[in-house]
Amino acid sequence: MNNSPPMVILLVEDSPTARFHVQVCLKKGLQADYSLLVAENLATAIETLRTTPVDLVLLDLNLPDSHGLDTFRRLSHLGGGAAIVIISGDTDERTAVSAVRLGAQDYIVKGAGFTAEVLARTVHFAVERNARHLLQKELASARLDLEIADTIQQRLYPHSESRFPNVSLAGRCLSATQNCGDYYDYITRPDGSLLVVIGDVSGHGIGPAMMMIETRAFLRALATSTMHLGEIVTHVNRLIADDMQQQLFVTLFVASFDASGDQLSYSSAGHPGYLVKPDGRVITLQTDNTPLGITPNETFPTASVSDYEPGDLLALFTDGISEATSDHQDFLGDQRVIEEVVRGRELAAPVILDSLFTLAERFEGTATQQQDDRTAVIVKTAAQQA
Repeated sequence: MNNSPPMVILLVEDSPTARFHVQVCLKKGLQADYSLLVAENLATAIETLRTTPVDLVLLDLNLPDSHGLDTFRRLSHLGGGAAIVIISGDTDERTAVSAVRLGAQDYIVKGAGFTAEVLARTVHFAVERNARHLLQKELASARLDLEIADTIQQRLYPHSESRFPNVSLAGRCLSATQNCGDYYDYITRPDGSLLVVIGDVSGHGIGPAMMMIETRAFLRALATSTMHLGEIVTHVNRLIADDMQQQLFVTLFVASFDASGDQLSYSSAGHPGYLVKPDGRVITLQTDNTPLGITPNETFPTASVSDYEPGDLLALFTDGISEATSDHQDFLGDQRVIEEVVRGRELAAPVILDSLFTLAERFEGTATQQQDDRTAVIVKTAAQQA
């Protein structure tokens, strides 16, 4: 059963004989339901289009208050996306062709060739072509919007390394689609401490990308306060939970290096970090807290890392890297990613970062496209001089 509303047709024609002929042809030729509106001049047609949604306009170019292409030009920009078919006299066929070049979908010449079959076929193809044209315009506009959003988002990622003393940072985000739900950042607080952040909004695309930008804004705003790290994450969670209403969630890990670089603390919302010691030992940094946006009243603590010493390496990455897959059965896994970091722990941070993205890319091979956003941050701290 077809529940779509009937097509609305506006007939703009001043000749009673021609109007009657069109009405007869429509009734005989169209199989689908339709609603017919009639205007005898351009002023009435324009007023109709301003007040009533119309799918198709059958337009005579020569009316009492307008003539030729000027009729089409004045009406077309008010059509609201309606398809326009020109009803042309024998002597006006050249003008009708010009109207088609300007955007009309088709034209029919009055006379013996104007039959119910011809009109029905013209109406069918005109509406179909117009719908396709409108869809193409909408898609082009959407692509442009996504490109603009992506450009804005790319500017939000850090583009210069932190000047924090004795710390080398390297981070990268590679989105699966044009807009990314992953997030990383470096934030220097008023007390001189450094925050290193990584986050992953569930899903990918424009919705998660917008939530990523909101999470970044909340964190950066609260980082200017005197709150301790856990308080900041707790407040961000409450703000995000109000907006998300459990439709999306954000895993987040925030590391804090004090101004001297001698102490490391962190707060985690469902996202681990990995501290790699110079001898290759790995300490997993995580809490039992859920991701942001799930439980509005959850409290996120600040956890101190008692085993941290200058010279340690901090590795952060999202599951777009660890869940790289070549067959949707065997995943790369956290352990292989960590082992890659351990092997390269003495290399520069950007080199280690490159190796992680290369590892995920090679694991997938050519069997599949990237399924999720990939982000990683490597923080190398300099050992204290004896």
